[in-house]
Amino acid sequence: MTVRTLLLPLSALALGLLLVAACGGDGDGPPPPGNLTDPSSVPTATPWTNPPEPIILGPDILTPTSQDEGEANGDGDQNGDQVTPGECGDTYTVQSGDVPFSIAETCGVDVTDLLELNGIDDPTSLHVGQELKIPQ
Repeated sequence: MTVRTLLLPLSALALGLLLVAACGGDGDGPPPPGNLTDPSSVPTATPWTNPPEPIILGPDILTPTSQDEGEANGDGDQNGDQVTPGECGDTYTVQSGDVPFSIAETCGVDVTDLLELNGIDDPTSLHVGQELKIPQ
């Protein structure tokens, strides 16, 4: 036999094996649970007999989680008034994750004043351990 005459039966055999493999084989093994075409046989969650009471949070129950509490109440620095300095003292050591805005907010100073006093032109140039002077 020549290679040409063997090529056709071997191709048909390979195609048949691929078809059987794609269709899931010979059917041995356990069938999937439930009949997925019949919705009543598919397992579902059991609904509550008595649903739990909803918890409704009113505005008087909520407490602010940031230091912006004064601004949230309308008492903030909207007229350019001086903000009360925080607990930073004369200097602040930059920690991981600090950005000029968060440092200024923590220390209770204006971010522009903080950048100018320390000669910072690029706010992304801060590095951990850097000592910053805090404006008074």
